[in-house]
This record gives sequence, structure tokens and C-alpha cells, in this order.
Amino acid sequence: MRILQITAALEQGGVERGTVEMAAFIVSQGGQSFVASQGGRMVKELEEGGTRHFLLPLASRNPLTILYSAWQLRKIIRREKIDLLHARSRAPAWAAYFAGKMTGVKMVTTFHGTHRIQNSVKKWYNSVMVRGVRVIAISQFIKNHILQNYIANEDVIDVAPRGFNPTLFDPGLISAGQRQALKQQLGLAAGIAVVSLPGRLTRWKGQILFLEALAQIKDLEWQALLIGGGGTKTAYIKELKMRVEKLGIADRVLFVGSQEDIVPYYAISDLVVSASTEPEAFGRVAVEAQAMAKPIIASAHGGSLETVKDGETGWLFNNGDSADLADKLRIALSGDIDLTRVGISGRQWVAENYTIDKMCQGEWNAYLKVPGFNNN
Repeated sequence: MRILQITAALEQGGVERGTVEMAAFIVSQGGQSFVASQGGRMVKELEEGGTRHFLLPLASRNPLTILYSAWQLRKIIRREKIDLLHARSRAPAWAAYFAGKMTGVKMVTTFHGTHRIQNSVKKWYNSVMVRGVRVIAISQFIKNHILQNYIANEDVIDVAPRGFNPTLFDPGLISAGQRQALKQQLGLAAGIAVVSLPGRLTRWKGQILFLEALAQIKDLEWQALLIGGGGTKTAYIKELKMRVEKLGIADRVLFVGSQEDIVPYYAISDLVVSASTEPEAFGRVAVEAQAMAKPIIASAHGGSLETVKDGETGWLFNNGDSADLADKLRIALSGDIDLTRVGISGRQWVAENYTIDKMCQGEWNAYLKVPGFNNN
């Protein structure tokens, strides 16, 4: 079994992480794993795990570059005797699609996001993600999106929810001493609940909504962390910092920037929030928080409707409603709820349903449904 995954790049992000995790799983199943991408810092991890990487300009949406990549993929497919193609984003999927047509090798795709449909041209461009013989949806929400907008035959769709790595997201790995040291480093007060919102600083991730909700519970004791970088979006970061000043909560909110290792920040949190104003295709934050035995409060749309058990492993709030988010924060922080118990329930829930092994097995099962592949 010689499988070639095709993705835009391997720098950072959920698509990239899923590519690396699936590559390792293919190797563990006795297969030979190949990945083509534009490269990035994850290539080293990929190659150390036994996967061969091919560098191509697959992040480009230029039609001529896509055709060039398709031609190069054709050469790789024939030289390496590839049995199956697995495309993970649109421009790379077009290159893989054309390469597959030239070589007769079948393609599966993973549909990672909703991909905005502004017009018929954009919808056609997006449609490459359903041109595989099998289409893998990363959540039931994405499966429904595919059925509503692209294809009517649900028999070709496999749902393989994303997952967390239990060897990394384990609350037992961070000692009490490490937690205390990090809190001291950040200047956090002892004995006061820490509420965290992880996610890059971009408007749709809901940081403003989060801050407005916090301003409505000033009478409670809490301190908040915004975990994530803004990249080049300096204007938005400035806006957020002005907003905390205007709301009168600047002394209780810390901007800690992007963190390559986010696990210790989950560990020092008492409560985690995912306030995305647009639906998350899956939503890793909700699952990672629960994996770290932390109660989660999330917007009631997208993947969170599947990954959060409302009132049991956390709480769901009405999307875009800062007052409802404030109400859920008040419930969690009032002292009437045993947050430890909620966290333990969350850890058990995601450990049973949302691990990377389950994710990879789900994608592997989709491979096995490709006609002829199981016999290779």
C-alpha cells in the first residue's frame, strides 16, 4: 500500500497536523507513506516518522502552477508506483485530480472546512473536494454542509472526526510545581479562577465577544488569558487592547501571544472558552480543553454541537450572544458547580470518541472502501 497525501504546506494548523498524524498511521499499518507539499517546519517530524516528502508549489492557486504540480505529481505517481491519492485542500486537490486522471490512480479527499461559496465560480473551485471516490468529512456538521451544497449521495461520504493526541494532552504530565511556576511567570494571582480563550487573534474567533461577556461579570473573581498570536493583524490586536481598557478589565486580561506548546496553558486554566462567531468545522480547542480535564464553554454551532455535552462536559451558548456567554461564565464561576467533576467527564468523553487513533482509523477505513485498494 503506497499512499500519497497532497496538501498545501506543512507549517502549522489542523490540516497540516492531520496530514502528519495520518502519515504516521499509514506507516504503522505497514504501508508506505508519501506526502507532497510546499514544505514547512513539520517536514522534519514527517520524515523522522518514515514518510518521504516531495517539495512542490502546491499552495499556489495560479492555474498554470496547479498544472505544473499536476505534471510533477504524475511523475511521482508513476516512479513510486502510488496506489492511492489523498488530497486535503483545494489547490492541491486540483493538482492531484488532474494527476489521477493522467495515471488512473484514484483519489480520496478530506473536506476540512466550509469553504465560502460567494458565487458559482467559487463553488466550482470548491467542488474538487467532492471529486474523490470517497469524501472524508471531519465532522457531521461538515457532512451536512457537503450534502446541502455539493452532492446528494451520502454513501460516498465517511465521517472521521479530528482527534487529540493522548500522549501530549494529558493533565498528569504537568506537575503542580510547573503550573505554579507558569502562573508566577504570568503574574497570575493564586486562588482566583483562570479563564482562557485559545485561538489566533482574528475577529471570527470571538475575542471581542469574550471580552464583552467578561465585562458583564466584573462582580465575580476571575482572571483571563487570550492565548494566540495575531500575525500581521496589528490593527485588530490594538483594537482588542483598547477594548479591554474601555470595558474596565485591562488589569484582569493577559495577552500571552502564540504558544507552540499550549498544554501548560490549558493546565493552569480553570475554564476554557471557544467563542467563534463562525461555525468551527470541527473545533480542536473544545476537544483539547476536555482532554486536559477542563470544562469548556463554546458557541452552539458547528462542530461544538457534536464535541461538547451541554451541562455535562461544559456549556453551549447562543452564537454571538455576549449576555448568554456571560450567563454561562457566571454558572461556571459561581462556586455552585464542581468544575473538577465536569472536567473529568469531559476527559472521559473525548478519550472515548476523539483521539488521533480513532481519526486515523476512520480515514483508513475510507481508504479500504476504494474499489481495488484493499487488494493492493
